[in-house]
Parts: sequence; C-alpha cells; structure tokens
Amino acid sequence: MSKRPSNFRDVPIVEKLYRQNQTSYASAGGFLDDDDDAAERQRQRDENRKNAEEAASSSNITPAPDSCVKCSKALIDSLLWDKFNEPVCDGCRAPDGEHKLITRTEAKTQYLLKDCDFDMRKPPLKFISKKNPHNPRYGDMKLYLKGQIEARVLEVFGSWEALEEAKEQRVEMREVRRDKRFEKKIKELRNEVRGDSKNKAAKRKSHEHTYGEEQHDSSSDEYFKICTHCSYRLSYEKM
Repeated sequence: MSKRPSNFRDVPIVEKLYRQNQTSYASAGGFLDDDDDAAERQRQRDENRKNAEEAASSSNITPAPDSCVKCSKALIDSLLWDKFNEPVCDGCRAPDGEHKLITRTEAKTQYLLKDCDFDMRKPPLKFISKKNPHNPRYGDMKLYLKGQIEARVLEVFGSWEALEEAKEQRVEMREVRRDKRFEKKIKELRNEVRGDSKNKAAKRKSHEHTYGEEQHDSSSDEYFKICTHCSYRLSYEKM
C-alpha cells in the first residue's frame, strides 16, 4: 500500500483510488500532471482558432450605419450587424425567414453550393460557430445567414430557374448511375448462372455414366436407368 501524500485532500479522486490500491500511481497507468497540461494547451489552441475564425468572419470593415434598414430606428444593438454585417436591429430580425441560421452542410445540399462558393468568392460568407448538438465530439458547426446564402446562390447560378435545372440534372445523373449499377449486377448474375451451367455440363462430360438397374415407368411405358455417379437419367423404349 503506497503512502498518502501530505496534500492528499487536494489530489484528484482518480489518483486517490489508484494510490489506495496500487503501490505506484505512475506505473499503474495514472494520469500525470503533464497529461492535464497537454489537454489544457490543446483546449486553449482550439479556442484560439475558433475565436480567430469568428473574428475574421465577423470583422466589420465598414462602420455601422445609423439606423436599421427595416424600421429606420437607431441601430444600437444588433446581433446581425455584429456577426454578419447585416444592418438589421434585433427587433426586426426574422429568425424563421431571411435571417434564419442554416448549417454549411444544409446550404450545400439545398442550394448545390461548393466549398469555394463559401470561402473563395469575394467577399467570403460570414458565419458563427456553434457546438454540434448531436455529438459534442464532432467539429463545431458553421452557421450562415439564409438571406446571404440565397444572395450567393444567385451569384453562382444567375437565377432560381437555373438552380432548379441544376437540381434536375443532378437527379437525372443519379438515376443514370443507379441504372448502371443495376445493369452491372444483372450482368454479374447472368455470368454466374452461365458459369454454373458450364461447370455442370463439364462435370457431366468429364466421366462415363455408370448406370444402375433398369427400371420401368408404367405411366409413360418407358424404361430408364440412372447414373450412379451424377444421377443422369437415360430414358428409352422397348419394342
């Protein structure tokens, strides 16, 4: 039994359990102080990177306007301006409409945008980062403003009609690929059946039949013999 340290009350509970049952905390696979320091440094780096991305995305190049474009009141507090440079006050924000926040994945799926349309086209689309609600271990979600996404869609495709045509073409291409996969499977099945038939025919030809005793089929008035090796039936009539 290892000796308790003088500051045992300040020792983490995991280390306490190890010290109570192991002679050596380090050799028993305990977590050293360096492990905690490394984890903390990694967490700090992740936090700094997240803050840098958000700062680059939401940096205001132009000064804030005096009033909201919706109600013309003074633009004092505005999440949309702070994060997206959208001159709309919090009172006029439409969270279920043009100011709805949508994920990058949703925007790519619904509007057929590519990564370059978000990051390479000028100006890059602004976003805010949020923890993934489905699994915290996944990377942070990037949330974009629906109105700005739709404006970028018109830049890429030119019109909503062109977007719909692109969607139809993608569906047609998906159906063509599906049909090709189906035809390929049918062809493979046919080749397997033909291969089995050839193998069976080869087996029948690979030996001389050895027939058993002669038998008579009264319903057809035929005589027959069956090969004892491959069960081939030889039928014949007697005059």
